[in-house]
Amino acid sequence: MVQRYGQGVGSVQSVETDALPPTRDADSSAEPSGLARVATVSFLAARAAPSGGFWISLAGGVALARGAQRNGARRGFGASLAAMLETVAIMGPARFGVPLTQAMSAPWIGRLEARGASAGTEVVACALVRIIHNLATTAFFIWVILGGLDAYAGTYDALPFFPGGVTAALVLTGVTLLAWTVFASIVQVLVYRRGLRTWPEGSGQAAEGVERRDPSPEPGRFDPRLVSLVALVGFVVLLSSTAWAVLAAVAGLLLVGWFAARSDPEVLPTGAVLAAALALSAFSFSMFGGLGLDEALRRATRAALLVMVATWLRAAAGSPGLRDVSRRVLHRLRRVPSVPEAASALDDLGAGPSLLPAGRSLVDALGGVPKRPLPFVDAVLGWVAAEAGREQRAHGEQRTVDGDQRTVDGNEPSTLSAVHRPPSTAARRT
Repeated sequence: MVQRYGQGVGSVQSVETDALPPTRDADSSAEPSGLARVATVSFLAARAAPSGGFWISLAGGVALARGAQRNGARRGFGASLAAMLETVAIMGPARFGVPLTQAMSAPWIGRLEARGASAGTEVVACALVRIIHNLATTAFFIWVILGGLDAYAGTYDALPFFPGGVTAALVLTGVTLLAWTVFASIVQVLVYRRGLRTWPEGSGQAAEGVERRDPSPEPGRFDPRLVSLVALVGFVVLLSSTAWAVLAAVAGLLLVGWFAARSDPEVLPTGAVLAAALALSAFSFSMFGGLGLDEALRRATRAALLVMVATWLRAAAGSPGLRDVSRRVLHRLRRVPSVPEAASALDDLGAGPSLLPAGRSLVDALGGVPKRPLPFVDAVLGWVAAEAGREQRAHGEQRTVDGDQRTVDGNEPSTLSAVHRPPSTAARRT
């Protein structure tokens, strides 16, 4: 296997040394891979949609819960981690948190369902994950994006008929988060239980004419590990200061890096829209919070730059590059439970069929469905089961070897990715 990242300074050539024995056969991984792919489609749509991410993520959550129910917690959480990493490889880290609650809670619910737990127990488990995640993201928004409680509370002071002050703002926020946690957790568990208990056996059609990914994607100019490190430094610098000199330096370097890395322009429009939305939110909260125009502009600029750094990471490293970085990180963490399963599932996700046909099949499945909640939910759940079965059959037709995506017969032993060897034997610098 050969992977090249450019021909100039800093280029890296990875060379596979020899074949390693397979860790599992194709049949044992077929169903988890198909379910993880369905989850990836759902989570990508949730991250790309401007609103309604919770509802869109439900389909992917059902697939992951099914995987954990059938194959155990390790494979369930491994498939969940792989699906989230694959969404990062495809569209970068922006809006990573939209489907994260369901990615974390779905395998847990699947295992509880396998053990015959009550609906109340599943709701409590789901709510625990959701409230922790919501508190963390709210804290990040308040203290990092807005700059503190004063700016956050100031926006509530401007509301009519609302008692001012930090305490009142925090109480209202807490009540809102708690109400959403209860409602969303109940809906999530009800949908999951309906999907798991009505799952058809032997679902899916024959995998004929499956659209495959481009077998030779265009590599990035630079080593994706270097690109990822630069992006990480950019995040840290932006989080450390809102000084105009720092913001200008990051913006200038980002502009140079965009052209130097021959970045993929396809992700730019989405990144620009997300950056503008977050910048407007930060500016509005800062102005209503009484921080002044200068502070509001600096915080809005930083918010936009945070999104644009994430966008540049995906554009400069490319999907194959980010996938390779994820594999390397998973290899170093391979002693952590579910990480080896995640690495295996990520190999299948990166090598398997294109995700676009799955999205088109969902549109077809929803055509003509009555615009009522229950028929709509049943149609989506039917698509999840059918698509997972279709991917399972496709997985048996064609396996790929490592990052160069050469395919072998699904019933023959395959080799592990070169990153599963220590870097000293898997790669050499040129």
